[in-house]
Amino acid sequence: MRRLIVIETNEIPLTLYRWYAELKPESTIATLLDAGVVGESQVFEEADRELYPSQTWATLATGMPYEKHGVYWYGDPKPAEFPLYWQHIAEHRTVGLVGTLHSSPLGDQGGQLGLRFALPDAFAGDAEALPRSLEPLQAFNLAMTGRNSRAVANVVPISDYMAGLRSLKGAGVSVKTLARLGHLAASVASRRVAKERLRTAQFVLLADVFMRQMQTFDPDLGILFTNHVAAAMHRYWPASFPDDWSEHPYDHDWIDRFQGEIPAAMHELDRLLAETLDFCRASDRTLLLASSMGQEGGGPVDEGGDHDLVLDDADLFVQALGLDEDAVVLHAMAPHLTLRFESATKAKDVERRLGTTLLQGRPLTVDRADSTLTMTYHFRGDVDSVRIDDTVFAPAQAGFRRVAVTEHKAGRHAPRGAVIVGNSPVASMPDGSFDLEELAPAIIESLGVPELAHHRTPTLRL
Repeated sequence: MRRLIVIETNEIPLTLYRWYAELKPESTIATLLDAGVVGESQVFEEADRELYPSQTWATLATGMPYEKHGVYWYGDPKPAEFPLYWQHIAEHRTVGLVGTLHSSPLGDQGGQLGLRFALPDAFAGDAEALPRSLEPLQAFNLAMTGRNSRAVANVVPISDYMAGLRSLKGAGVSVKTLARLGHLAASVASRRVAKERLRTAQFVLLADVFMRQMQTFDPDLGILFTNHVAAAMHRYWPASFPDDWSEHPYDHDWIDRFQGEIPAAMHELDRLLAETLDFCRASDRTLLLASSMGQEGGGPVDEGGDHDLVLDDADLFVQALGLDEDAVVLHAMAPHLTLRFESATKAKDVERRLGTTLLQGRPLTVDRADSTLTMTYHFRGDVDSVRIDDTVFAPAQAGFRRVAVTEHKAGRHAPRGAVIVGNSPVASMPDGSFDLEELAPAIIESLGVPELAHHRTPTLRL
């Protein structure tokens, strides 16, 4: 058995790794591409709709297609008959994880006897973590996620950011990392870098804690999920790759302001990979970088005005929709709201009632998975009111806040993901792309854990 560290790099395609390696030929990413084993996964059979990260990470983690696992939104129930790869491994080996999608709530993982440390994903409903000393960090993590929408005004204020850092002294964050993040705050405050750079602070914190927990607990499998590069790609792809568009969607001033954001995000990933690769070499571990899908440019930019509406109070929005049923609000990525009802029957009834609801004159998009409903709220242009059917609300009356926006979604989801293996004497990849469903059984096989009957035999080795 060979131990393994998995860095789950959300939506990073091989093209971006290779671009960064050319930009920084002395980087660890360049070393991994040159000396490691490189492959490309592909989502072959998925929902007949836009690929979505919670959907494709569920495909990767379960080793099953969407039509079997049924998870599209973050709050959708996870099928017990198809455990996530790390849940199965935790029945036989030791596991530590930070941020991997579908790991919240932590209470649901109580039967995982091999779980040594766990900071659940950023869609958790509370700050529960293992060990409990990590809970202040998880509270800060959830607060940062709640503020970091695409609206610039929603970036965490410097005062809140610094107060959050001071609260982490006992949460296993190194003094060196706290100093780095304090320097970042000073750079933002002095306008040496754009305030959007504060979004990378979450990754820097989580990467630090992940490595310290790995050194403390020494589990057979360690997993760290990061979204910081994907977030930069969605917002700033035209700044780094303006030639992907025949007509540039932004002016030169915008490109000059943000052209350093994707490289900066990749640089932070590269810093972690340098430390992780050294750790793997010293402890005889394999390093796996994996994306469940990728991004690409060249498509239509999700254009809007200079302002947007951000949901601040889900209860007010639910009331404005005319719902009086008891429901639990689950964390979701804007512009989505997920509610969990007491039963699938109740959720189905609410779904039926919302089926004729118009938001801003268009049908409200509602998806149901068992007892959960996920609604998508679309706003275009410089909206200053919320219209539900024939009733017009001031934004605050419906739970929304109007904020300034300087960027819009540009990088779009694509079916091919990157797989890079380092420090492995046996790794191999098939020619061409392989089915994403093969990665979970390959991880399980690499750790010498009994295979699951519903998995296919992988064509890759780690």
